[in-house]
Amino acid sequence: MDAPAPLASLAELCAAPVTPAERAAAVRPLADTLGVMLAGLADPRAADLAATLGLSAAPGRARLPGSDLHGAASDVALMAGFAAHLLDFDDDETEVAMAHLSAPVLGAALALAARAETPVAMLLDGYVTGCRMMLALGSMANPALYRAGWHATSALGSFGAAAAAARLLELSPAQAAEALGLAASGAGGPRGAFGGEGKPLQVGLAAANGLRAAELAAAGWTAAPGALFGARGLLGRMTSDPLAPLCLPGAFPPPGFVTKLFPSCTATHAAVAELLALRKEMAAPAEILCALDPFVPAILIPGLPTSPEAARFSLAYCLAVAARTGALGPEAFEAAAFDADGPRVPEIRALMARVRVTADESLPRGPSGIATGAVVTLTAPDGTRLTGRREAAPGSAAAPLTDTQLAEKFAACLAPVARPSEVRALWQRLLSPTDFPSAGALLDALPLALTDRKDPR
Repeated sequence: MDAPAPLASLAELCAAPVTPAERAAAVRPLADTLGVMLAGLADPRAADLAATLGLSAAPGRARLPGSDLHGAASDVALMAGFAAHLLDFDDDETEVAMAHLSAPVLGAALALAARAETPVAMLLDGYVTGCRMMLALGSMANPALYRAGWHATSALGSFGAAAAAARLLELSPAQAAEALGLAASGAGGPRGAFGGEGKPLQVGLAAANGLRAAELAAAGWTAAPGALFGARGLLGRMTSDPLAPLCLPGAFPPPGFVTKLFPSCTATHAAVAELLALRKEMAAPAEILCALDPFVPAILIPGLPTSPEAARFSLAYCLAVAARTGALGPEAFEAAAFDADGPRVPEIRALMARVRVTADESLPRGPSGIATGAVVTLTAPDGTRLTGRREAAPGSAAAPLTDTQLAEKFAACLAPVARPSEVRALWQRLLSPTDFPSAGALLDALPLALTDRKDPR
């Protein structure tokens, strides 16, 4: 049976050419995501998940990058996607997919690349292909899907993972269409999971679901024609609105791509960056006023956070830490920084109580209809005020990170698992990935962040 028209177009997208420029543009996101993934694998919760999946040091199956553990490719994809998203330090796309692209897509691609002698160029092509898929589906379903309460990283990530896997498995367009249809049977993930460990888990599940769907399609499995589109198709049911016409994405990376500078929700980044800039003139504000797009508070979590996961979605916490310390790095989200009553540091809790959030309709909006900028006003103890406006998050197309910032982030991620000199050398090698004889050789160069002995070193 022929695939429905949108599905046929998406299936063709799985084999569409990737330009040399796109391949080159994918290098830094790949390296950045590998660093974030290794930081996630060093977290004890990664060892817990690996134990539940039965990953072991016994060879012969797919190897989890950054570890000496092996398992089914779908389980390795689950681990890689989970670890890449665990610290909320992975890149984001705020306008069309409204999702973190790299974690679910690379979760699947890395699992397959770690199982065979895949050329690095093919890994990069699979990555770009998966990102394109998420953007194409986002053009049809968003912003309705996101506003309806779905975590687009998980919901669309299943299809991004399926597309990346289809590319690496070299599926035909007909098989790719079946893979996308089969992936619909496992796609999901609510925004209600924000603030808990279910959020990174559902991203890992998306990576595993998409990869497994592609493997089953390769084995001859078929999906119902209406699984993804149509009156009872997944996307229409998720949005409860008619889907927009399919808009195939332009060149990678898309305009809404954000490489994260802080390990917190992207909605906090412009405000934190502006506060840090203002802090150079007012180091100890008594009060903080932050104006955001009216929809943004619905993404964030109010109140005193009692865990790192909740704190990443607490604007007041992120601003208070940045104001007090002059930074917002991984150390701000360590488990030891919280107890059952909230942040342990009294000064941070006190300043959080003096953070006010208001709405600003004047901040510029893109296709998502949600502005990512912020206006921040600091008030000194003597009543002096200082105001700044930032319309783009650091790491976005309008405010890209410098090479130094990217290298420093990579170093911060790998600090628990490698020596500084090793980290610097690895970063430089990852910036020339095609120098590796294969993707497997590239992944073998990563330090061990998770071992069968649960020893992060």
